Amino acid sequence: MKLLRIIFFGMALALVSVLQPNSMAQKPEAANAAGYERLRFEVLKRWTYVEGKTEFPAFIKALDGKRIEMLGYMMPLTEIENIKEFLLVPSLWGCCYGQPPAINHIVAVKMPAGKTAKFYSGPIQVNGQFRVSETKQDGYVVSLYVLTPDKIVEIKNLE
Repeated sequence: MKLLRIIFFGMALALVSVLQPNSMAQKPEAANAAGYERLRFEVLKRWTYVEGKTEFPAFIKALDGKRIEMLGYMMPLTEIENIKEFLLVPSLWGCCYGQPPAINHIVAVKMPAGKTAKFYSGPIQVNGQFRVSETKQDGYVVSLYVLTPDKIVEIKNLE
């Protein structure tokens, strides 16, 4: 089951574009009224991760434990109803010819115990607690960032 999940994860990543609009901020923004700091994918992309060789840079470590808000697209890993975890990606791409994003360009979203999310095909906003650490399955790093959501809402337009 875990091997099938890793294979599916790799195939899903092949469908995601790594392109970002040029207007994306280079650092996290100030906290909003609800206490969430806006984190853009562009910030996560400012460094290169090499498994076993690269440490998290200070600006990434500083995000650990923060309450953040991110905009992106939902890419479920195993289910499309009562979703327990999914990838938050900067954009979706309908073609398989592109290079999959680097592992530090995606965020694993894991629902709190007993909670599930519904599937959204369009852009979403996820607010919650952000964690920075390598997550391994079957000896492979499968994520560097985990977001535990307090709230997930569909949005009409990604900035």
